Amino acid sequence: MTTFRFNFSGENDDSNKLETKETIQWLDCEEVVPDQQVQNVGDEVTRAKMFACGDVEIGHVVISEARASIEESGLKNAIKLAEEEHSDLVAGKYEGGLKIWECTYDLIQYLEENQNEIKFDKSNVLDLGCGAGILGIYTFLNNSNVTFQDYNKEVLEHFTIPNVILNIEEEEKRETEIQRCKFYSGDWDSFNKKLPSSEVYDIILTSETIYNETNYEKLISLFMDRLSKDGAAYVAAKTYYFGVGGGTRQFEQAIEKHGKLTSTVCWKSTGGIQREILKITHKP
Repeated sequence: MTTFRFNFSGENDDSNKLETKETIQWLDCEEVVPDQQVQNVGDEVTRAKMFACGDVEIGHVVISEARASIEESGLKNAIKLAEEEHSDLVAGKYEGGLKIWECTYDLIQYLEENQNEIKFDKSNVLDLGCGAGILGIYTFLNNSNVTFQDYNKEVLEHFTIPNVILNIEEEEKRETEIQRCKFYSGDWDSFNKKLPSSEVYDIILTSETIYNETNYEKLISLFMDRLSKDGAAYVAAKTYYFGVGGGTRQFEQAIEKHGKLTSTVCWKSTGGIQREILKITHKP
């Protein structure tokens, strides 16, 4: 089994390194249609938690309840293994979707502070590796059309989609408003191939998705294929993921090697574990 263990203390611990003992079989992409969730949101509204970042408040399903709702699914064993390994991830099986990652707060704050520059109204947005869907919901509430992508179908069904619905305040508008959203599960390469060739995005948002260097090729190819001509991708991540080897410097190097995209650091943390936001665009 291939697993990840994150060691944010910075100590050199060989037990925290990525262990590769078998070839990973990545999940194929599926489109997930939010039919039942629209009808069954029910009591989740009254029990919802709130993601709060400055003036931004976004409701989301209680994570423990989302976990409980997928107990009968195939994802249960992967989540259990991750917990036993004291990890957030099991590569190729569970990619941490039932967690709101630290860098999500950084990117929400950055987007909120730069609304004059980043135009959401009627833009096509991709929330890549969306998990709870906080980034995509933020743009959805600012009148964007949003595609939510997460590795695990069960995360979309029991966490992401209910979270989107929770943030549509007028119940009678849920069925129409949710049509501004699409949902896809599976591996990035499979997702990229499944989309129509004409499908491009003005804005791509992703948080804490560059911890695994073996996936950089897929991610960069997706950016090259799916960013509109004048579009921008914003990658929020830690400068270095101890025990795994990925991070912003390694990702910048991979982008430079391809030669078709340009990357700049548009935000950097000032204390604690170093975090950054990269802005990635097509080269002129």
